[in-house]
Formats: sequence, structure tokens, C-alpha cells
Amino acid sequence: MNLIRINDVVENLGISSRTLRYYEQVGLIWSEHPENKSQRYYDSAALERLKQIIVLRKLQIPVKDIITIFESESTATLIQAFVSKLESLDREISSLSELRKIVDDFLNKMTMSGIKKISAITLLYEETEKRIYTTEKSESVTFEKLSEISREALKLHDVRVIRLPQMRVLTSRSKTGRAEELDENLFAKYGFISEPGFRNCFFRKEPNGEWVMLIKIPQDYENVTGYIDEDFSGGLYAITTSFMADMDDAFILLREWINNSDYYKIDADSEGKLQRDEMIEEIMPWDIVAEFNLYQQDVFVPIMIKNEKEQD
Repeated sequence: MNLIRINDVVENLGISSRTLRYYEQVGLIWSEHPENKSQRYYDSAALERLKQIIVLRKLQIPVKDIITIFESESTATLIQAFVSKLESLDREISSLSELRKIVDDFLNKMTMSGIKKISAITLLYEETEKRIYTTEKSESVTFEKLSEISREALKLHDVRVIRLPQMRVLTSRSKTGRAEELDENLFAKYGFISEPGFRNCFFRKEPNGEWVMLIKIPQDYENVTGYIDEDFSGGLYAITTSFMADMDDAFILLREWINNSDYYKIDADSEGKLQRDEMIEEIMPWDIVAEFNLYQQDVFVPIMIKNEKEQD
């Protein structure tokens, strides 16, 4: 039986090892861990299944629907998943079209009224509200509806900028150099518990593609564990929230947001190598994760402020 190691899968299919682990946890794929091997391996059937999953995710079919598709092995289930996605896209297209019409009407009103002062927007608000209520769609288009449409259109652009403090952390890399399998309870026996959303536990994406868990420890802690500790530098990060199945795309979108920013740039050297590593932090409470096998996390990309010359 031909087996392919996880590093080759990550490189060939453009999917992170963290996402692979998630697909295993929800039962979509499987792997083998041969004796005397530190990495997981996948057979041809698992790889074929993984390619199918990647295609379905690119079509934005939810993971819960993908699980149902493979469990039923029914064409009808697959068709229903596509129909549901089309309905969702139709709703989103309708919302965006509605938002575009309102913005266009607002712009035309400004142009025709010769508005030159920002203070006049209050008058435009009142006038536009009257116009909305007198249109053919007055029963569905209100400013409350406009707010809902705006939130729907902006949901993929929820980016925050935060500064993490310096801290001492214990890593999931053993003192022999091996990165252990990620487990939120890995350090529990030493009294260190990860708390989603409390900025005390992170998963770092290292240059070699491995993911390493970091958990905050006291500065004066005597490391009696079998794991390496280090000083985490902290610093400025752009972050966004995503579910595990969308994590890889979230990193790409976040980098694009930074590259298009007037104020920030990715913290990398002249050759494009990151000065600090990308990370995620689980934010879904562990009891909900255990109940629904649903992971949600903040995605972190290190950034720095552009200098004045770059802003000009």
C-alpha cells in the first residue's frame, strides 16, 4: 500500500496540517501512524476523499453537509446541498444588489442637490428615508433593512488590529525537538489550562508547516515538563474570525486585506520572510466544541505600521 506523508499532502494540495487534523476529527478522512514514524500518512483512498472535500469546500458547501453527503453516498443528498448553496447565493446577491441600488440613489441625490458640505448628510438621511418609504419596495426596504444588508455584505471584512503583550510560554515541542500532536489538554497535568478567547493559548504555524501549541506560563515558572519553553515577543497583529474549515482561506483573505491597507504591512523582511509567525487562537468554548465538533478561531497575521514615506 502506497502511503503519502502529511508534509507532502500539505505541499501538494495547499491545505494546512491543522485543517487536515480537523477533517480527521469530524470523521471525514483518516490517516495511519506507522511505527517508528513521527508523521501521519494517508493512503490513496483518503487522498481521493480529501480532494473531493476540497472541491466541495471551494464551492462553500458547509462541513456538516459534506459529512451528510459522504454518510449517505446519495446523489440526491449532493444535489440538495448544491440547491441550498444556490439559494444562499441568491439571497446574498439580492442583498448586495439592494445595497448597491440604495448607495447609487444616495449618490445621485447628492449630485443633483449640489451637496458640498458633509453636514448636509443629515438632511440627505431624512430625504432618503422618505424616498425609501415611497418606493415600490417600501414594505421591504427600510433603514433597519439597510443595516442588515450592510452587515451581511461586510461579514468577510471583520478585521481587527491588536497588540499582544510579551509573555513566557510553554510549547508543544518536546525537549527532544519533536512537535507533539495538538491537544488542548496537553499541559493540564502541569496545571496549565487553555481558555478559549482569553489570549492565554495559541497555535503557531511554523515555517516548516508544523503547528505548535503555546500556552502562557508564569515568568518565574521552573520548567519541570518535557517541553521547551520560550519568551513570546508579542507585538502587533491583524486578526479575523473564521471557522476551522475556512481557516486557510481566512489567512489568504487577511493577508490581502493587509496588503491593501494604507496603514499596515505584513511584518516580513525584504525577501518576504515573516519576522513573526502566523497563529490562531481557539475562541469557541470547549464544551461547545465537544458537543458539536465545531471549531471557531481568531486568525492572526503579524503586522507593522507603515512609515510616513510609505503612507505618502
